[in-house]
Parts: sequence; C-alpha cells; structure tokens
Amino acid sequence: MFIYCALDFRVTEKKLVKINPPAAVGERLQKRAERFDLPPNADSKKAARAVDAEVLKKRAERFGMSVSSVSKKIEDDEKLKKRKERFGIVTSAASAGTNDTEAKKRKRAERFGNV
Repeated sequence: MFIYCALDFRVTEKKLVKINPPAAVGERLQKRAERFDLPPNADSKKAARAVDAEVLKKRAERFGMSVSSVSKKIEDDEKLKKRKERFGIVTSAASAGTNDTEAKKRKRAERFGNV
C-alpha cells in the first residue's frame, strides 16, 4: 500500500524588509519620547523626578526608614542643625589643634631652647 502526498512547490512572494541606517542618537531619543509620552530633554526629566521633601518624610515615617538618598541627606542636615543649636557652633578640631600645638611649641622652646 502506497500513500501519495501532494507537495505544493509554488513560488511564493518574498517580503522585502527595508533596513534603515541607524538614526542619530538625539533623533532616536526624540522618537522614543514621543512614543512613550516622556519629556524629551534631560532638564525636564530631572524636573519630573523631583520629589517634595515632605512626601519623603511621610514615607519614611510610614515605613520606618528612609530609602531615598535625598531624604537621608535631609535627615542628616536636620541632625546637624539640632546639634549646632544644642552645643553652639563649634570650630573644627583640626583648626583648633593647630593653634594649640603652636602654643605648646613656643612654650617648649622657651623652656628648653631651640634644639
């Protein structure tokens, strides 16, 4: 017993795919911005991402910790401000230390002479 299979060897139409040369970077970004409804330039992107400090504080209170680097910086600034209010404005230890060491050197030179 033989089974015959009819094969279709007709020539089908070939699809032509047009390959465009790569577009300029700016042009590609512009097209992408239009396609996804995004702001087209970097300045407007930054403005869109700007977050209010109060919103970040509320979020930190709700979740118990701050994740955003902006909110961490705000918290650190507040801590420093409170510390300055409590202890007063203190000069850095390095600048105070140089004056102190110079005075010690002078006293030693007076006592023992220049060695």
